[in-house]
Amino acid sequence: QEEGGQGFKKVLTALDLTMIGVGSIVGSGIFVMSGQAAALYAGPAVVISFAVSGMACVVYAMSFAELAAAYPTAGSAYSYTKVAFGRFASWMVGWALVSEYMFGISVITVGWSGYFCTLMRHVGLPLPREISTPPLLFNSHLPEWSGSYINLPAVLLIMAVTCVVVIGTRESASSVTAMVLIKVTVIIIFVIFGIGQIDTDNWDPFVPEPEDGTFGEFGWSGVLRASSVIFFAYVGFDAVTTGAGECIHPQRDLPIAIFSSLGIVTFLYCATSLVLTGMLNYKYLMVPDPLSAAVDAHESLRWLSPILACAVVIGLPSGVLCGVYSMSRIFYIMAEDHLLPSQFRELHPTFRTPFLGTIMCGCCAALLAGTLPVNVIGELCSMGTLLAFGTVSYAVIRLRGTEPDVPRPFKVPFCPYLPAAGVLLALGQTLFLPLVTWVRMLIWMLAGFAIYLGYGSKGGKGDDYERIWK
Repeated sequence: QEEGGQGFKKVLTALDLTMIGVGSIVGSGIFVMSGQAAALYAGPAVVISFAVSGMACVVYAMSFAELAAAYPTAGSAYSYTKVAFGRFASWMVGWALVSEYMFGISVITVGWSGYFCTLMRHVGLPLPREISTPPLLFNSHLPEWSGSYINLPAVLLIMAVTCVVVIGTRESASSVTAMVLIKVTVIIIFVIFGIGQIDTDNWDPFVPEPEDGTFGEFGWSGVLRASSVIFFAYVGFDAVTTGAGECIHPQRDLPIAIFSSLGIVTFLYCATSLVLTGMLNYKYLMVPDPLSAAVDAHESLRWLSPILACAVVIGLPSGVLCGVYSMSRIFYIMAEDHLLPSQFRELHPTFRTPFLGTIMCGCCAALLAGTLPVNVIGELCSMGTLLAFGTVSYAVIRLRGTEPDVPRPFKVPFCPYLPAAGVLLALGQTLFLPLVTWVRMLIWMLAGFAIYLGYGSKGGKGDDYERIWK
């Protein structure tokens, strides 16, 4: 076999990597958070928010590409931080990644629940609101009871997927491809048929002025805040960079794949959000299934609503499966590095999967999805993701200085300026998130710090976390 510096078989082309990227990125961000961001922060200008986040992702992706090519190992940002900054920093980034995956899973399932309820309504089996919507709402950032008891469809989906991951059932390549095609096709169909139903009055004003002058709620500050809130819609592009070691021409094909996949997805996101806000006034998009709401608002398009809901119900669970799998494997790697108890790396005697970590991941995500609204979970997901991506950008600069001789099939151009721009972009995007999101994430990170002090700082020998690089 033809091998590169890391011993991987060189088989992937730019087209292969581009398809991997598009399939990994498209998900709940456009099907769920597009309406939330428009209704709460940006109005019709949410299309600009998607464009801003897409351009920022290009910068972050470059850093991921270099590190994935130089250090091809499981763990993503956690592993890169480990080699660049050591044990404590890697734990904190890993803890932020856990928030990214756990909150991301919850966002997908809450959105999935909305479309599932729409589908059930169309087939004449509507679900009671008391068991299909979150019991907690956060008006003025304070929790209020909505009158519901649990978002049962979201909980059941997570538990079902958790069982699949524990058992170790693997999706075939054909089924994954089918899910990707379904998700992309339904977006294209929505855009094509929705264009004819656009009312340009819904775009006036395109950038709504803040009603009471509150920073981040409409106006240009709201556009930028929305770009931070919906940032997690682009999570998945790092799947492109993980193929760096198997790419035939990494120096040429990785940038092509990164730019192509992000360009395709950004175009789809911008087109969808533009049509969405043109079909239905942004004030009515504060729902978990905004595309269905826009279609149902037009008599001539109601035939499309059950098709749309069915396609999303079929396509979105793949993102839940990937999230549960990834989060459980982060726990597994942390346990191998003695940052978590050894039980998290114990494999099931029959299925040979890290069952304890997987079950815990699923239960925690189910608790969030069953009780919290989608906008609160989505903001926390974006915050954790931005913290990890900013750290990865800085890791590129540090490792260029500390380990200059490590083979790098792909290098970030204009280093250290481009990675430094990634650090500043991540910091800037987090600053535009609501203050209450900072408070919630601070509580999450303090909990992680307490776990580290209680176990991680004492759990293992000093050289154990270096073993994968030797």
